Amino acid sequence: MTRNLLLFLSFFLLATDGISAQERPNIVWILSEDNSMHYLRLYGAPLGATPQIETLAKEGVTFDHAFSCSPVCSVARTTLMTGMLAPRIGFQYHRKITPARLPAGSSMFPVYLRKAGYYCTNRAKTDYNVQVKDVWNETSRKASWKNRPTPETPFFHMQSTAVSHEGSLHFNRQAMQRGGLTTKPGDVTLFPYHPDTPTFRYTYARYYDRMHAIDQQVSQIVKQLKADGLFENTIIFYFGDHGGVLPRSKGYIYESGLHVPLVIRAPKKWQHLINLEAGSRQPGFVSFIDFGPTVLNLAGVTVPRSMDGKAFLGPGVAALDKRDQTFGYA
Repeated sequence: MTRNLLLFLSFFLLATDGISAQERPNIVWILSEDNSMHYLRLYGAPLGATPQIETLAKEGVTFDHAFSCSPVCSVARTTLMTGMLAPRIGFQYHRKITPARLPAGSSMFPVYLRKAGYYCTNRAKTDYNVQVKDVWNETSRKASWKNRPTPETPFFHMQSTAVSHEGSLHFNRQAMQRGGLTTKPGDVTLFPYHPDTPTFRYTYARYYDRMHAIDQQVSQIVKQLKADGLFENTIIFYFGDHGGVLPRSKGYIYESGLHVPLVIRAPKKWQHLINLEAGSRQPGFVSFIDFGPTVLNLAGVTVPRSMDGKAFLGPGVAALDKRDQTFGYA
């Protein structure tokens, strides 16, 4: 075999759709649990200030119509990771006793990233309704891009924050009497389907404080990327894993259970992959079946035909404003 042919084959093995392994964006997902868009100042809720997320939005893009396909964790996250509609595969039941099997030859999207040379980590929630194997290079409470084999290895990192999970709204009468919240219960505006009681006002205020806690965790991740010299080579997604968490949201197939915040920030180096004006708001509909295909497309990896979702960023993507539908199930 000639030297030129060997060089060609080496390049071919490193390249996927024309992007070499060392010239692919790093991608980070930050998920806040049980967190619809209705409680963030970025989406019109004055008490839900999130300065770090708002900074990402100014430098990136805010999606006004992003939806989980399910209003509960295990189904939403399995949809997110497979790019498949749950009723088609049989994983639409929350934490079903017997996990479903993915179609033969198909995998969760990090598997395709790993085959293309990415180092894939998850900190740390999984909660899948399907049988899985070898999805991540590492999934643990300590999983980090820092452990990738070389500094040049591109990475995908997924990190969940539970500070907004429904468990954060479990409190007793003594806690309510102590108060101690940053948000004042008297300042909140209740949705018309909730009763105006001291308990509901305290719960709202407590949840708005959770928005501030989410923002602090997003800020910590951004600071770490900057400290590691990776911020300007990393595309960041921030979004909620489904709606929540007050009555009529989590577990309910209403907009309040499905409509999530989504902000995506790309550095200048990878702005051509986003191709949307910094600071803009996008009205097109995107949903969890689309997130995996979008990451693959941004990474230059062919989206498998087994996925139901369609990429909404990256090469060859149709205009976002043409997308006006989403499909949810409960």
